[in-house]
Amino acid sequence: MPLKKLIKILNKKKLLNLNYLFFFIIITNSFIFTFYSGFRGVYPIDSFIIFDSGFKVLNNVHPFKDYWSLTGPLLDYMQSVFFLFFDINWFSYVLHAAFVNSLLSIIVFYFFLQIGIKKKYSFIYAISTSILAYPTIGTPFVDHHAVYFSFISVIYFMLAIKTNRKLFWILSSLFLVLSFFSKQVPSAYIGLFLLLIVIFKLFLKKK
Repeated sequence: MPLKKLIKILNKKKLLNLNYLFFFIIITNSFIFTFYSGFRGVYPIDSFIIFDSGFKVLNNVHPFKDYWSLTGPLLDYMQSVFFLFFDINWFSYVLHAAFVNSLLSIIVFYFFLQIGIKKKYSFIYAISTSILAYPTIGTPFVDHHAVYFSFISVIYFMLAIKTNRKLFWILSSLFLVLSFFSKQVPSAYIGLFLLLIVIFKLFLKKK
């Protein structure tokens, strides 16, 4: 094997390992800050809403059919899954928020890398996101899920526009639907805005 080719392979492996390390740090940081915030205390008005609805779904009591829900039912079912696998406790509740926080942070990291931002800056932005996103409340809440899923949808939408890859169009649509079934605002407005951009882009293409 030529020396240059060997060096190229080793450099690729080194970069790949470095990416894995960054992803690991971002995910770990997302969980640490969310758990720190989630276990500091509770807000009696807000913090138990999804806990209660997740428990209901786990016991075969479903939104709209058996009880009235003011927003989308997605969080109720997501929380029931966490209760199913990790038992009915506060850990499972905060774990739900930490999972969404880590998902958002690693997608932010991936997005900045894709648009050409230097790795160290992408890492800093992702770490900042992991500190400022779900740790602000620490427990699952409809507004946070709706905003973050909408944000992820916009990220994939921009990548879809940039690369025209079908996967990004699918992911953008998927997260917009998830956002809508979390809470209809702001997902409905963002969906309308993205639709207008698509129509405008198609109009320019035809022209």
